[in-house]
Amino acid sequence: MDSENRKKSNQPIWLYAILGLLAIGLVFLLVRNSHMKGDLEDLKAEKEMQRLDFQAEVDSLLKVHNELKDSYGELSQELAEKDSIIQADAVEIKKLLDSQWDYNRIKKKVTQLQEISQRYVRQMDSLYTVNRELVAENERIREEYQAERRQNTTLTRQKEELTSKVNQAATLKLYNYSAQAVRFKGGGKETATDRADRAERIRVDFTVAANDLVAPGTKLFYVRIADPTKAIITKGSGDEYSFKANGETLQFTEKVRVNYDGTATPVRAYYSKPTNFEMRPGTYFIDVYEEGGKLVGQTSVDLR
Repeated sequence: MDSENRKKSNQPIWLYAILGLLAIGLVFLLVRNSHMKGDLEDLKAEKEMQRLDFQAEVDSLLKVHNELKDSYGELSQELAEKDSIIQADAVEIKKLLDSQWDYNRIKKKVTQLQEISQRYVRQMDSLYTVNRELVAENERIREEYQAERRQNTTLTRQKEELTSKVNQAATLKLYNYSAQAVRFKGGGKETATDRADRAERIRVDFTVAANDLVAPGTKLFYVRIADPTKAIITKGSGDEYSFKANGETLQFTEKVRVNYDGTATPVRAYYSKPTNFEMRPGTYFIDVYEEGGKLVGQTSVDLR
């Protein structure tokens, strides 16, 4: 028993020292590994937060960009190339976030995307400003054109009214219309009658009013007499017995030429019935036209 104790007591102390050091090292390694594992988990969480932040930034940029395109409408088509660059960069960044992790590279890409997006916004604002100015200028020009057109319309209407007044003022006017049926007595003297069976002529009298605006000279008037059946009394049906009025061809009964000098001029015209023509009772309507085809006077005569 004493010999065994002596053997144990003779074992070297350095062996225990090595075992102790190994134990201490193992504990240190375990503690360090635990810390490293915790740091790694923290690093992974931090990287995930960074990835999510980048993802949110890209999504936010795209959302703002698309809203901007929608609000500017057709103007955004003028920056289609820059829009395609923004869309392509956004897709590339999302792929990097999903498949790789290079913070500096992704950060650089996101910064570039932000800069391009900001330039896009500035250019869209510039285009919008220019377009708004062009729209305002076009509206101003349109309003000026409309105002000019209204003014021209007013001037044209005033000119037409003035021309009409001048033309009306320069038109021959007739007054003192009268018509009578007459017959001849001995010595060729004519006397008025209201008997159809005795009437040999219809005499039409009127006066051409004085008018300094009408050029003096020979004036031609057409007399149309309609019998009680409204048939026009005429000497023939050829062109030599017709005239134009308002686009129509009208037959006349008699025509009379007047030497007009601008002063009031009395005029007398006769219709002499043929020997074999019998005047019938009733009202005879008489219209007087000037040479241009304008109706300038009307009267009538009744026969029984």
